[in-house]
Amino acid sequence: MFRMNRQKLFYLVFSLIMAILLAAYVDGTTPSKTTKVSDTKQNVAGIVGIGMQKTITTTVPVQLSGIDMNEYIVTGVPEMLDVKLTGSSALVTTAVNTKNFQVYANLKGLSEGPHKITLKVSGLNKDLAYKLSQETVDVNIYRRAVKNFDVQTTYNKTAIAAGYEVGDVTSSVTSAQVIGSPKAVASVAKVVANVQLDSNVKSTISKKVNLQALDINGNVVNVTISPAEAYVKIPVTAGKGAKQIPINLKPKNGDSSQFTVTADVNEAKISGDAEQISRIKSIDVPVDLSNINVETMQNLKLPVPDGVSIDPGSIVVTITPNAS
Repeated sequence: MFRMNRQKLFYLVFSLIMAILLAAYVDGTTPSKTTKVSDTKQNVAGIVGIGMQKTITTTVPVQLSGIDMNEYIVTGVPEMLDVKLTGSSALVTTAVNTKNFQVYANLKGLSEGPHKITLKVSGLNKDLAYKLSQETVDVNIYRRAVKNFDVQTTYNKTAIAAGYEVGDVTSSVTSAQVIGSPKAVASVAKVVANVQLDSNVKSTISKKVNLQALDINGNVVNVTISPAEAYVKIPVTAGKGAKQIPINLKPKNGDSSQFTVTADVNEAKISGDAEQISRIKSIDVPVDLSNINVETMQNLKLPVPDGVSIDPGSIVVTITPNAS
């Protein structure tokens, strides 16, 4: 009996030991749940990181710092510059849309004259890479010079149609300020509002034009003009003119072959609107032959359109019946 109990106890202990060993084996050969989740996250993060990279080129203004622009003029700095941004899609898109960074040239401590400047970027997220289309610029620094000029209005007079006249030309700007380097400002001889006209102008012209600073030879000087534009009005109307035209006697109410009709003058001078008088080639004067039996003199007024004057205003016509 005791021998049987010992045998059962042996089998129970043996089974327990085998169960423990089997469990340990299974646990050692199967990856843990935590390890699987961690590895998966790392793989996904790697894939997403690669897939969401983005490069965009955007254009931004170039700022100047470290110098008082009220006292100095700086030339050679581009107004706008291309910047290539590379990084995560979200950061690149945000930077392009908000323009929350700037490209600038630091001129602090620089004297007047030429300098080579390295352009810099500020305000850009540290996780974004950038490349400027131009990293250095050659600049010139001048002390600002200012001079005032009267604005002269000019236009090509040959464009006005024949027979037309130009009235008093007016401009919205009569004086302007020229700003630039001392040498450039000193070379300015005049400031003009030059109006380019088409040919054969017959009506009033109103136009906005850019003001120009010209040197003594008529060349444009590279300076800033304030204000930069002007509205110019050029009134164009038909001009005045005068010319001699023949007088044509036109007998009526009788047989003209039976009369001799003469006038004390054969021409008249007409004056007035140039376009209107250009259309008048001669003047016809009716002469009434009815009831004329003896030599008769008639004082006849010369007919002309409204707005046209004539000299003389009337003529003396002699009507003589021919001998039968």
